[in-house]
This record gives sequence, C-alpha cells and structure tokens, in this order.
Amino acid sequence: MLRLLSIALAAGTAILSTAASSLAADMAAPVETTYQAPNWTGFYVGVHGGMASGSLGYVLPSFPTDLDYSFSDEDAVYGIHGGFDYQFSSRWVAGLELDYTKMSLPFSPFNGGLNNPIAKVKSSYSITGRVGYLVTPETLFYGRLGYASISMEAEEGFTGTASGSVGATKAGIGAETFLFDNVTARIEANYVDASKAFVTADSQAFDPKYLVVNAGLSYRFGAKGGSAHAAEPAPAMQFSGFYAGGFGAFSFAQSTLEVIDNPVATTGPFASDALGFGGFVGYDFLINDMFVVGAEAEAAYVNAKFEDPSMNSFATGATTLFGTLKATYAVSARVGVVATPSTLVYAKGGFAGMVMDANEDFFALENGGTKTLSAYQVGAGIESALSEKLTLRIEGVYTKATDEMILGNSQTEQVSIKPSLLTGRIGLAYRF
Repeated sequence: MLRLLSIALAAGTAILSTAASSLAADMAAPVETTYQAPNWTGFYVGVHGGMASGSLGYVLPSFPTDLDYSFSDEDAVYGIHGGFDYQFSSRWVAGLELDYTKMSLPFSPFNGGLNNPIAKVKSSYSITGRVGYLVTPETLFYGRLGYASISMEAEEGFTGTASGSVGATKAGIGAETFLFDNVTARIEANYVDASKAFVTADSQAFDPKYLVVNAGLSYRFGAKGGSAHAAEPAPAMQFSGFYAGGFGAFSFAQSTLEVIDNPVATTGPFASDALGFGGFVGYDFLINDMFVVGAEAEAAYVNAKFEDPSMNSFATGATTLFGTLKATYAVSARVGVVATPSTLVYAKGGFAGMVMDANEDFFALENGGTKTLSAYQVGAGIESALSEKLTLRIEGVYTKATDEMILGNSQTEQVSIKPSLLTGRIGLAYRF
C-alpha cells in the first residue's frame, strides 16, 4: 500500500517541488509595473496521475435468483490530456478536453475455488466539455461532463476471458492555477459510470463505475501573450493564522468481509459510494511569502453502506447489509506553495479514525457493534481567495484503516472488516 500511495501522490509532489524551485528563481526577477492577466484561450497538453477507487456490479446467474454483488478495488492511475479553452469574459472559460487514463483494477473477490480476478478495468479515454469560473485571473474552478469509454476484460466460462469496452458518462470538478510562465497545475475528482453492463457469453454481467482523484500539470500555448479581457490582479491572501470551514464530499468506499481460514469465501472488498459533508479547523504559518506549513483537524459524515448478497444466513429475507462506514476524522500536517499571491497548492497527511458499524442483524449470535478504527489520511488540493477572508478549495483525500474489526459469526473471531475511502471535496474556509 505504501507503493500505491507513493505513485498516487507523485503528481502532487511534482507540482509542489516544481513550483517551489521556479518561484524561488522568480524572486530575483525584476518586478513588473503593469499587471497582465494570463490568456486562457488556446490549446494545452498535459499529464496527470492519482488514484482510482472502483465499483464492479457483478450479476452471477444462480438458482433460484441471481446474486447481485458490488465489489471494489483501488489502484494508482496515470495518463495524458489535451484540449482547447476559450475565455469569453474576464471571469468565464469554456472548452473541450480529450484524455487517456491507464489503470489496473483487478476485481478478485474470492479467496479461491473460482477464477480470480473475475474482471479487470484496464484503461479509459474520454471527451468532455468543461465550463469554469475564474476565481482570480490565474485560477480556474470548473466542472466537466462528457463521454468515456472503459476498456475491460472479464472471465467467460471456466477458463476463458472476454475483452471489450463499454460506454460511460464522465462528470467531475476541478481547480487549475498558473504556477509560472505557461505551466498550470490541476486537482480533479472525476466520476465515471458505465451506461450498460459488459455481458459475457455465459450471461455473467459486469457493470463498472469508479472515482478518480488526480493531480496534473499542463502546458498552455500562448498563455503569456496576455488576455483579451481586462482584469484586476487578485489581492494577496495572507495564508497564515487560524481558519475554519466546511465541505461537501463524494466518496467511493470499500470494505473487506473476510471469513478467516475459509479458502472459498466471498471476501470482497465490497463497494459503496456516498455523498457526505464535514468541517475543519486549522492554523497556517507563511514562510518567506512563498511556503506554507500548518496543521488541520477535520471530521466528516460518510454513511457508506456495504452489502453481501451471499449473506451468511439461510433465513428467508435476511439482511444483506453487513456494515456501515459512518464517519471519519483526521489530524493532518499541511505543506504548500503559494503559486500566485492568492492561490495555494498543498499536500496533507496525518492520523485518522474511521467509525465502522457492524450490523448485528447480519451476524449470528448478535455479534456486531460500532468501533473506531485507527487509520491514516493523505491528500492534495488547491485553495484560492474569493475575498480577503474567504477561500474556495478543491481537494482529493484517501483514508485507509490500519486496524480491523474482528467479529464472531457461527464461530468466534471468524470475520474481519477493514475499510478504506477515496474522496473528492469542495469547500469554503474563513481565515481570521
């Protein structure tokens, strides 16, 4: 998992290090006497990397009724993108973007006895329109919507496989800011949902959807030629002192339901997606008007529900809900670079807790209850000034339990539950 997190955050680390060195070099440059806003109209190309958390709807033909699972997997992703934007006022930008993203999401929900993996999501390409608002002349917050194609491979029969692709809808939000010259940095959270299932010759159905959180760098041709729309420079934001705020979130969660020492059990991980919200408080130190270090505490409502249709119960109408990830909290360190006088690009990481509830109605002998599991949290984001006191932020965050919940079922200490969570967030902060 450490390898996975290192790859997933590589793009964010590259942004911070590149921006720091370039901004340091710019300190010796002559100060411009007139302000010229960058030009957002034109072509651009770039690279991106991050993390995907995927859900695979899996319908297994069975008697007397088919079993409908929702399995999960997560992995690092990387890719390229390019497009064209048109700035049609001092505040609004619209454009079209193409991208290709490579990933490896092998869904392997069984300990043994059946094919593993049952399916793989290998890559995707997309064409999306995006519309954005310039919070400052150098920083764009945007939404996107369009078409995607998901390339996948699935088991077919006892030993064969079938390959193909399925169409999907792609929607997301992001923030992009100039670092220096023609180079911009971005943070995005994108949701991709297949419009129909991938069905094999033996009537197995595979329905993928996933959340991708990534960071990227783009080169914008002609950006320093100056905008055709007059704009005033944004006031410098004092990224120092106390702040507090709130956020809305969309998350993809996964949880194991591992039956210990059972070689043919369905272990998952099982998937759940959920809307949530939360709040945070923190304190930042501004160093040399360029670097920011600080600490932040947060709490978030998640309510991600996990189901196993195989149940572990022979009772008619028995519940399939085995657990709910109710909430998370975290205390993190933040480090960042002031990319423009009003925009901060940052990374964060620290200790977390995940509040997990095991459903007593699912497990035998009334085993269950709620436990807060030890975890860690890492993430990256872009924060920009809306006013002298108010900032807007978009960030991606990954939270994973380092502890597990051990439960009895038909035997004591028989089942292990261990969750993780990938989240895209948009939030507001007030700086005192």
